[in-house]
Amino acid sequence: MNRNFITIGRISLFVLIGLAGVIVGRISAPATKVNAQEKFSGITDCTAVVPKSWGEFKGASEYGLAFQDENGVVRFLLHPACTAVNSPTDPPPAAIDLEVKRR
Repeated sequence: MNRNFITIGRISLFVLIGLAGVIVGRISAPATKVNAQEKFSGITDCTAVVPKSWGEFKGASEYGLAFQDENGVVRFLLHPACTAVNSPTDPPPAAIDLEVKRR
């Protein structure tokens, strides 16, 4: 009977130490934190050009970036072409991946 109490005591002590370790680990672990850039520096290595005739930017979806012109035509740009900002020539306009016209 005395051996059973010693075994139960050791197991309980082991569980208590493990539980205390988990609690201390949770308390002392640094919180994961993501900070957004507060101010845009204006320096970028990629620029995509979209013609003004495509209209207003409406948002993004799984189809890509959406633009709608004054006639109701919606254009989606899935993979914008990336060009350098300091390029001596103007970057070419992006190709349309999907165009939806109203009839």
